[in-house]
Amino acid sequence: MELVVNPPQQVFDQLIHWAAVTHGWGHMPYDYQFYAKGFDGYWFICIVDPSKDDSSNFVAGGSLARCTDGDGKPLYSIGLFYCQEQYRGQGHGKPVFKAMMDIVGEDNCVLMAAPDMSQKYADIFGFKEMPDYWHHKLIIEPSKMELDENLSEAYITKNYTEVDPDQLNAYDKSVCFMDRKNRMQLWFSQNQVYTKVALDSNQNIMGYCTIRVVNLNRLVVDPFYAENPEVAVQLLSDVCKMIPDFEKFDVLLFRFPAINEGIQVMISQLCPVGSYTIRVANRTQFTKERLESRDEVVYSVACTTHGFV
Repeated sequence: MELVVNPPQQVFDQLIHWAAVTHGWGHMPYDYQFYAKGFDGYWFICIVDPSKDDSSNFVAGGSLARCTDGDGKPLYSIGLFYCQEQYRGQGHGKPVFKAMMDIVGEDNCVLMAAPDMSQKYADIFGFKEMPDYWHHKLIIEPSKMELDENLSEAYITKNYTEVDPDQLNAYDKSVCFMDRKNRMQLWFSQNQVYTKVALDSNQNIMGYCTIRVVNLNRLVVDPFYAENPEVAVQLLSDVCKMIPDFEKFDVLLFRFPAINEGIQVMISQLCPVGSYTIRVANRTQFTKERLESRDEVVYSVACTTHGFV
């Protein structure tokens, strides 16, 4: 077995395929290039079987990205840490994680830990700074949604291209306290990604919602921010209406902080009983310092691989 950094695209494609089939993780092949272009630094570190070609050699791997926090200090994030089922229990994940943490060094690092891994990440790898609450996963059946046709006149929604990018970035920073302007503009512009921005009568931004198509005929909401449930209902309804053949997708996925009480209000207006499920998904965990965010307005986080807000 061989440890490699930033291997060919075909290796990344194997990772996201198996992660989707076995764990339901939602990605697209273009994510590899997005991470490389959208972050200050990016490393896809994996173990491969050198006896096989790049279309079938993936064993275990993980994704490491570097950006800066609101104070301009380095912030690393780890995601897509995965080992193929046939290779589990053989120690292949350890050199991958060690290689990533060697790059992180003494800087702050964040990941979203699954329930069965949360304590291990805290005890063994030092990801001890975390909130009391978990992030939950909301899974909706698009064909059963009741998209509201009689929404409030208090707000309007526009395509992100119709909104001043500096104004949108200022709103984004009010939620996550980092400057993500270039990264989010790149995110919005990718294929089969749909984004709308909500504004009040004074043209103040009240939230925005992005939905993208991912593998296995699914939709993922990332990110989705709204100042109140009324805005959330309008945003979600309007973005869903943008998506061709929306009702033919198998699921619509959200990942939201459990403290956001508005999510239940939104669901009650758009989703009949039996059309959705909610379950515990992940907990955000940091090595050095927990970074705060306005989680009460977060209806779904941005890019769950390297996003915690």
